[in-house]
Amino acid sequence: MVKKKEEKIKEIQVPEVNLEASEIDYLQVYGLPKSILDEIDAVALNKNLTTEQKEKLVEKVKLEFDKIKAEPGEAVGIIAAQSLGEPGTQLTLRTKHYAGAAEVSVGSGIHRLEEIVDGRSKAKYSTMTIYLIEELRNDQKKADDFAKSLIDVRLGDVIKIEEDFKEKSIVVKIILEEVKARNINMEELEQKIEKNAKGKMKKLKDNSLEFNYGKETLLKIRKQVLKLLSTRIQGVRGIDKTIVVKEKHKAEGTEEWIVRTTGTNLKVVIKLPEVDGSRTTTNDIKEIGRVLGIEAARNSIVNEMNDVLIVKNGIDVDIRHILLLADLMTYDGDIKGIVRSGITRGKSSPFARAAFEETTKHLLDAAFKGEKELLQGVVENIIVGQPIKVGTGIVKLVMK
Repeated sequence: MVKKKEEKIKEIQVPEVNLEASEIDYLQVYGLPKSILDEIDAVALNKNLTTEQKEKLVEKVKLEFDKIKAEPGEAVGIIAAQSLGEPGTQLTLRTKHYAGAAEVSVGSGIHRLEEIVDGRSKAKYSTMTIYLIEELRNDQKKADDFAKSLIDVRLGDVIKIEEDFKEKSIVVKIILEEVKARNINMEELEQKIEKNAKGKMKKLKDNSLEFNYGKETLLKIRKQVLKLLSTRIQGVRGIDKTIVVKEKHKAEGTEEWIVRTTGTNLKVVIKLPEVDGSRTTTNDIKEIGRVLGIEAARNSIVNEMNDVLIVKNGIDVDIRHILLLADLMTYDGDIKGIVRSGITRGKSSPFARAAFEETTKHLLDAAFKGEKELLQGVVENIIVGQPIKVGTGIVKLVMK
C-alpha cells in the first residue's frame, strides 16, 4: 500500500547541478519559477494526483505562464502608465472616516494616489494600524486604556492659565474632565506642572496652583507660560487621536481589537512591549523607508496603491503595473516620486528631462555643461521624430 502511494506522487526531480539548490535557475530548466513548482507539488500532494495528472497540470500552468510573460521589446513602461493613469481619472475625492469617540480620517481616492506617486515626505492623513499582543487584543478595556496612553498629551490640553501681570503671577487651573478622559494621574500632573512652571508655588482652595515670579520680566514670564503649555505629559510624539476597532486576524481567522491612529511614529511604537511590531504599520511610506528599509518601503507602495485602486475603488489593475512603478520609485535605495525633483531629475538624457516641466531650464543646463544626447530612450526619439526602440522598433534588420 505504501509502495503504491510512493509511485503515485513523485516530486519534481531536480537535475544534478554543481550549485546550491537556491542558485538553480528553475525558469531555464523547467520554464517555471521555483515558487510555482513548489505550489504545484503542494497541490499534487493535497489532491492525491498521479504522476501523469501532475505532468498535465505542469503543462497547463506553463501555457498560462507563457501567455502572461512580456514579449521582448514590449513597451511595459508606457502600458503601465496608461493602465494606472486611465482608471486614476475614475477615482473619488473622498476621505474615509473611522467614527467613534475620536474620529480617525484616512485619505483615499485620487488625493491618496497622488501622495504615493509623488513620494511626498508627509502624508496628509498619516495613520497607523497598531496590532497588539495576545493579552490586549482579546480585551477591549485593556486595548482602550493602551490606546489612550498613546495620545500625545501636552499640558495645554488639560490646564487653563490665568495671568496677573500686575502681581507677576499665574494661576494654573486643571480641567478635571480632560484629565479623566485621558487617564492621567493627578499627583503626577501636579508634580509635572510644579517642575516646569519654575516659580514660587502656592496651592489654592479649588485645586488651582498659583506661581509667583517676583522680579522676573513680563517677557520671561510669558515665555515660561508658553513653554509650560507645550510640555508633553504622556503619549507618543505625533499621535493625535486613537480609536479601537475590531478586525479579523488574517492568520488565525479570529476577531481581535486593533488601534488606529491619526498621526504616526512607527520607530517608537513598534518598540513598545504591548505592540506586535511584526504586523504594526503606517501609511507614511517615507517613514517605513527610514525605519524598516527600502524593501519594506517598496512593499508599502505596492500595498497602498493596491488598497486605493483595487480594494477601495474596485478598479481592476494588473498588479505587475503597480510593481513596476514601485521598482522605478525605489531601485536606487531612496524613494523618488514621479515629479520633477524625483525620477525625472535623475535621468541621464537632457531631452527626457526637458520633456517633463521646466523645458528651457533643462536645455540651458545641458548646453552649459556640454551634455550629449545619445537618443537611447523612448521620449528622446519621439522628440526628434525617430522610430522608438520598443516593439518592432527594437529590431535592426538589413535585407538585400
